[in-house]
Amino acid sequence: MKNQPRPTRIHLLQNSRFYILVSALCASVFVFGALRLTIASDQLLYIRTEQVYGLMSLLLWYVALAISPLTYVFGKQRLARLTFARRAIGVSAAYFALLHLGVALWGQLGGLSEIGYLPPLFKWSLGAGVAAVAILLIMALTSFDSVIRFMTFIRWKWLHRLGYIGGVLAILHIWMIGTHLEYEWVRWTAFIALGVLAGLEMFRTTTLLAKQFAELRRPEYFYTAFLGLWMICLMLLLSVPLLVQNYHGANSATVGALAVRHA
Repeated sequence: MKNQPRPTRIHLLQNSRFYILVSALCASVFVFGALRLTIASDQLLYIRTEQVYGLMSLLLWYVALAISPLTYVFGKQRLARLTFARRAIGVSAAYFALLHLGVALWGQLGGLSEIGYLPPLFKWSLGAGVAAVAILLIMALTSFDSVIRFMTFIRWKWLHRLGYIGGVLAILHIWMIGTHLEYEWVRWTAFIALGVLAGLEMFRTTTLLAKQFAELRRPEYFYTAFLGLWMICLMLLLSVPLLVQNYHGANSATVGALAVRHA
């Protein structure tokens, strides 16, 4: 049991997790209220609310995923407070993801019965999104100290590796519908952000491998392995548009072909 962390007892008003969770709740109410005051159309309100909640979930999820590899770059002691707050950040990401899904299904779409009328690619995108939300919820529900003690820290840690699978599903979910990806600056921003996260993860992976293989402890081998793994990740990111169809891109191509044919 030596790998299991000791429970941290902190007064509620001195606990950063409490403020993060309360802030997430207040932000969700504020966002809906602000959008309601500025948007008259109910349907457009649902669309904008779903989009903002989804973006907030992604940003929080990104931060939660980045914290762990950042400790390998800057040291665990320097980021101890951020590491402690990580669970609350992940729970907040799950909260906004659940709101995003709820508004999309029962607000924008009109209920579960309407799923059958969606185009096939929308169904695949929705399935990937639902799976990503389910993974986030599993991680959120197992983020309590009592659950960690029951599972043991090692098993809990392996369970939370699902966060990376969920991240991949979220990327596929966004790309397949791709409303905002019509803008080039959005695509480049997303690629740079994911590339940075991949670089941090590969630095952590290389550091862990160096503990197992003495050869990698030499700087020239370490950085060669790190850069090689990072380049592989970047190539995989670049291959997503080639391997996975985008609904709006496909329809734009179809419309363009018809326009040329009838010109």
